[in-house]
Order: sequence, then C-alpha cells, then structure tokens
Amino acid sequence: MTNNAKIDFIEAQETQLADEDKLSHFPANGEDLRDFRESLIQRFIQTQIKLEHQIYLDKKKWSEHDEIARWTFATPNRQMLFWMFALDDIGEGFTVSDAADYLQRDRASVSKDLSELHGFKYILRNTKEGYQRYYLPSQRLLNNAAWYSNYYVDLTLSLTEDKNRGAFFEYRSAERDYFKAQEKS
Repeated sequence: MTNNAKIDFIEAQETQLADEDKLSHFPANGEDLRDFRESLIQRFIQTQIKLEHQIYLDKKKWSEHDEIARWTFATPNRQMLFWMFALDDIGEGFTVSDAADYLQRDRASVSKDLSELHGFKYILRNTKEGYQRYYLPSQRLLNNAAWYSNYYVDLTLSLTEDKNRGAFFEYRSAERDYFKAQEKS
C-alpha cells in the first residue's frame, strides 16, 4: 500500500511547531526557495566567470607564442574544426564535404580552413589509395587535444572545489531529477 499523503513541512514549521522546536535556517515560504535558487545561480555565475576569464587569458597567452594556437583560437569555427579531428573512429578521415556537413558550414570556408590547417601540418592527407581527398589528424593535433582536455579538467576541478559552484550543480541535479520524475507521472 502506498501513502500518497503530501507533506508540506514549510507550512508545518510555520504553523504547527513551537518557536523553540523550529529549525533554524529554514525557508518560510516558496518565495524563500526562489530567492535561495537565485542566490545559488548568482554565486555559480561568479565561478563561471572565473573559469571563462582564466581560459580567455590562457588562450590569449598561448596565441601570442604559438601560431597554431593563434589560428585555432581565432574563431569558434576553427576551434570546432580542431576538435572534429580528435573524434574517435573517423575512419579514413574527413573530406571537405564531410567536414562541411559535420560543422554545418559552407564548403568554401571549410575548404579554406582545412587548407590552412594542412599547411601547418596539423592535419595530413590520407595516403591510402582512393582516399587522398581525406584529411586525418596529425599526432601533434591529437597530443594537443589530450593536453587541452587535461588542462580544462584541472581548471574546472579547481573551481568545482569552490562550494559556490558545487552547490548549484547539486541543486540543479536534484531539480532535474525531480522534474523528470514529474514528467513520468
């Protein structure tokens, strides 16, 4: 047998408990919960700004000293082109058409970017018979993708240790679980 009784402890706390029995630091109403959520978001945003600012400063510094970094970080399109080549199981590689489709960009601009990236020897032509139109990543590109992934995780973890960041992740996770369960009901 299932008990379907609803518990409104916020109401009970306010109306049924003696003052000495009331929990401290407890919401008095739904507006308090909304304010709490907004406070979590604002504190999280400050940690996100720290993350984005540090990434910005690091990319700026790397771009001053490294031609590939300067080229890659110049546009979001180029950054995604870089990451595209680090995908698992790309088979024989990407043709211009494959890359344009994946990136949802026009062929001409993708072709230009691929040619430039090939000029840096960051991507290479597939030498296999019948696949010379295909581009493959260089080991340097794959190593840089692995290095950047480690850098990003380390930076994110250092900021996730900030309880202001972790609190919103936990709250949002609980909120998502709750509303997913409501959809199923």
